[in-house]
Amino acid sequence: MERIVKERYRYTPLGTLRERLGGDAGTFHSALAELDIEASNCLCRKNAVAAADLTAALQTQTEILAGDPLVADNLATEDRLTQGLQIEIPDNYRAEGVLYVHVRYPEQGAQHGTKYVQRFTIRAGRNAQVRIALYHHPVPATEAALQTVINSLTLIDAADGAQVELIEVAESRATYLSSSVCRQHNDSNVKVTTIDLDNAYLRRNQFIALEQQGAECTLEGIYITDGEQHCDNYIRMHHAVPHCTSHQFFKGVAEGASHAAFTGHVYVAPGAQQTVALQENHNIVLTDQARIDTRPQLEIYADDVKCNHGATIGRLDPEAIYYMRQRGISIEAAKRLQIEGFIDEIIDRSHIDELSHLLREKVSKRLQNS
Repeated sequence: MERIVKERYRYTPLGTLRERLGGDAGTFHSALAELDIEASNCLCRKNAVAAADLTAALQTQTEILAGDPLVADNLATEDRLTQGLQIEIPDNYRAEGVLYVHVRYPEQGAQHGTKYVQRFTIRAGRNAQVRIALYHHPVPATEAALQTVINSLTLIDAADGAQVELIEVAESRATYLSSSVCRQHNDSNVKVTTIDLDNAYLRRNQFIALEQQGAECTLEGIYITDGEQHCDNYIRMHHAVPHCTSHQFFKGVAEGASHAAFTGHVYVAPGAQQTVALQENHNIVLTDQARIDTRPQLEIYADDVKCNHGATIGRLDPEAIYYMRQRGISIEAAKRLQIEGFIDEIIDRSHIDELSHLLREKVSKRLQNS
């Protein structure tokens, strides 16, 4: 297990991670964010699931989690020091509209060594449907923001025929550590889109278990880094049974002296025939000091499958910038337009139309400020 964890955290050293989680000295004090919910058609409980219940729910995912340190730290936190939501959609229920969840970090909480521990559970019953937008607002812009740590754990459980779409936007300015565990049953469909715009230090884990036939999972995302920011996405897509489908499509932009990393690990178990697993990761590096690492990984133990991957790291197209300059567009605007066009493909694939305009605004603002 230890070897597996070290390999998974190649680009986010475990020593650095433990320091940010508080180390052995317990230098962090716990705090609570403000949770606002905009929903009328879902059963939402504004409290976190107890660690004992989450541990029991994750018992079958031991192999996939492999003793992950972020999950372990979250579950080791006393329940009274955590917060979160429990979202439950009953069988055959279609939740109308979008359930918006806003996580706001108060000014008074922005002090040295503040730690927020959050637990979210999304349980969709048989043939249920729900769309959720989860937005982590920025930690107040103070020196203490860099000393703030957010450890968030999300469990998605999709029953037979359930359809779940989740869009998560994180622009915390802080250390943001996210772990998602998704379990899917017969003919369920889960789509998760992550938009990571302005985080001092980010590690995002997504563990997906396609446990019964006909399950389909789509993971898409955008990450933008600049300055000395660090962003590391890790995905473990576990095809346990035949006739399941997965898609991964991520795009990244790195500027300044920042570092971004992407690892997409697809595991196809013995006997998981007729698996379809597709993965793409494309990146743009804007400066010589910025660095991006991308690792597509396929581990396949079945012979009747369709699995492929593609990964690219490149620069902006100078010819396109030249033509825009000829039309009176400034070089800064030309670069921004090219980056926005590169990223728009992810936003266009969102099924939550009312969010598309807002996401484009946030991306544009983020690029203008970089």
